[in-house]
Amino acid sequence: MEKLSLVSVIIPTYNAQNYIAETVKSVLQQSVEDIEIIIINDGSTDESRTVLEELKNTDQRISLIDKPNSGVCDTRNLGIKKATGKYITFLDADDLWEKTFLEECLKVFEVDQNIKAVYSKVQLINEKSDKLDKYLEANTIQSVKDVLEWKRGYVASMGCTIYDIEIVKQVGEFDTNLSTAADQDFHLRVAAITPIVGLNKTLFYYRIHSNNMHANIEVMEKDHIYVFEKAKKLNFYHSFWFQQKCFARLYLTIAGSWWKDGKNKLRGVYFVLKSMMSYPLIVFKIFQN
Repeated sequence: MEKLSLVSVIIPTYNAQNYIAETVKSVLQQSVEDIEIIIINDGSTDESRTVLEELKNTDQRISLIDKPNSGVCDTRNLGIKKATGKYITFLDADDLWEKTFLEECLKVFEVDQNIKAVYSKVQLINEKSDKLDKYLEANTIQSVKDVLEWKRGYVASMGCTIYDIEIVKQVGEFDTNLSTAADQDFHLRVAAITPIVGLNKTLFYYRIHSNNMHANIEVMEKDHIYVFEKAKKLNFYHSFWFQQKCFARLYLTIAGSWWKDGKNKLRGVYFVLKSMMSYPLIVFKIFQN
């Protein structure tokens, strides 16, 4: 019988020839060696496939799957089907791990068998992998309320989070209708079942560059509104006014994105007004900002 791995690392890859080697090496250098690395080439049109083949030949823990391009969610779902580990994690092809990422996260699981998901503090890096003086804190996400309020320090990305495989199977697949907000939707469904424990150690490096999916503000707007509407259907809002407050915060975030990154101040103003109409008290937050 084939020995099962402790951790399954799923790496969806699409046109990441400039970063994928460094990303995979950050996994191969982990202090925890009992892993399987499932790299799924999502129809790349650059030289990613050549780089991946070379990487595969360096370590038997790497498996490589080729498929037609269908998006990150469908690719992650395929990874879930192929995974054999007790734990599973999803690393984007341009991000990096500190060499003790898995070790430190697994220690948290060992302390309490009831813990089903753990995420770490994040540091931002640039295209050259230089570390920036910008961090994302990792406070324990106790419930869907923490995700829906979209507060600083309560946002777990896929690459800095590791899950018990059973909770992933219970939560279900990634929503293939989404791209930029797929993480948020997935973590809402996780938080509805179990807390996502925050680890106050910087173990994950998130790369900022022009090709980040969140750079497309129009898609970001559509996706996040979809997620919040979906949360309504799943009865994740505990009251009407909490729902209005959450939508107001969302609209304010979208407004800021259009104003600053989207270079569309008119649409930014539209979402500020939409935010105030949803929850008038949000005006105090606007003046604080």
